[in-house]
Amino acid sequence: MCKLLWTDPQELPGRGPSKRGVGIAFGPDVTKRWCEANGVTGVIRSHEVRQDGYSIEHGGLCTTVFSAPNYVDQVGNKGAFIRIDAAGSQQYTQFDAQPHPPMKPMAYASGGLASLLM
Repeated sequence: MCKLLWTDPQELPGRGPSKRGVGIAFGPDVTKRWCEANGVTGVIRSHEVRQDGYSIEHGGLCTTVFSAPNYVDQVGNKGAFIRIDAAGSQQYTQFDAQPHPPMKPMAYASGGLASLLM
């Protein structure tokens, strides 16, 4: 399961080591074979930062969407999401990060929401 979740696209054909140190990287030829074998027109994936919030790779067969703008308050990336209509048309919407509420980072993680009210 780890390899599936942490596998990322690469420009070169075939497979190679992951730049993230876990899983593998896969090329456009791998994406094309997988789509053909599974009867799909493409793959939409996430969990990898993209500066513009999304990227379309592998000849349009592999789309990465990342919806966390300014990831970990440091990256400066946009967030994005896709709307897909009944005909399969895709509309991409990008957005910027918004200021955080005035609380310490991860304050909500210790003690639940009630601790924020005190």
